Amino acid sequence: MKERLHSIDTLRGLAMFLILAIDIGGAPVFRTFTELWGDNFAKVAATQFSYGFTDQLRLCHIAMPMFLFIVGVVIPLSVGNRLKKSGKKGIYLHIVRRSVILFVLGLIAGGHLLQLKFENMPLYNNVLEYISIGYLVCAILITVGTPFRVLVSLTVFLLVLYWALFLFIPVPGWEGDPFSGEMNLAIYLDNIVLGRFHKPGSWQVLATINFISNMLLGVLMGKIIFGERKDMSKFKYLFLSGLLMLASGIIWGEVFPVIRSLWTSSYVLVTCAISTILLALFYYIIDIRGYSQWTFFFIVFGVNSIVIYLMAHMFDFRLIGNIFVGGLSSLFPLNISNFIQAVGAMAVMWLIMYCMYRKRTFIKI
Repeated sequence: MKERLHSIDTLRGLAMFLILAIDIGGAPVFRTFTELWGDNFAKVAATQFSYGFTDQLRLCHIAMPMFLFIVGVVIPLSVGNRLKKSGKKGIYLHIVRRSVILFVLGLIAGGHLLQLKFENMPLYNNVLEYISIGYLVCAILITVGTPFRVLVSLTVFLLVLYWALFLFIPVPGWEGDPFSGEMNLAIYLDNIVLGRFHKPGSWQVLATINFISNMLLGVLMGKIIFGERKDMSKFKYLFLSGLLMLASGIIWGEVFPVIRSLWTSSYVLVTCAISTILLALFYYIIDIRGYSQWTFFFIVFGVNSIVIYLMAHMFDFRLIGNIFVGGLSSLFPLNISNFIQAVGAMAVMWLIMYCMYRKRTFIKI
């Protein structure tokens, strides 16, 4: 079994590309199309890249859970390799150290720690912080040798627990829909725990339960893809697992809506199902059949994904990109100009990652 699977790097790169494209261009770019053409397709496209409190799953809602999922996939391999090299000596310190570093990097990216504006800095609103917590739990579970069936049971328990908390714990002073964007248990807890350090739009304290279950689903798929089965057997297990998660998420969504802002259990299942099906297809096409030429663009993003994510939140790549495309963009109306600037920013980021790739510079946390 090859330890470096191009399918995993490709899926990780795809997830990071979507995250960056949404953050830098996203809805403004597709609003450009809407203004240009004004047709239904353009309006649908704009909606797909627009965040918001909704039970309608959108393309922009898939990227972040996909990234958490793929981080979970590689945990069995990375922890397993460290155990083979040095045993359990020092591994817990390594896990805690890595988790702390990821959390601090998340504060830099999402909380703007380096700006030293502590009075209202968002403390817990960034994918790196979610990964730090999920990694801590998942890596320890793998280190202690938790059996596959126990991992499955724990994942199901966390998903059901999250649902039960919304259903059976009332919010003081609120008698409306427990999944309302106006008030719910997640909002209530964030207001209590984070207070002014909370960033409006999504709620993370309670959702930590499902950040962990999201990554555990990745761990389970990682156990399959790095296991001892034959390649086609792995593909079938992954694909069928994805279909099972998708069906479960859709059915559960009838009573526990698929809401990204709340990171609901049905949302976790549906998005991880999509990630699993894509991983299965990528594994078959790229690693089994060997059709990998088309993957290079995404692999460049995937092998240094945390680096480019951090850079994208520390530097204004639109401004940097304008050094190269500013003259061209100035020739067009504002809507076209925005699109050109977004493409320029993405191109600059990709070229930086390409240079690192060519020099075999892969930064690991």
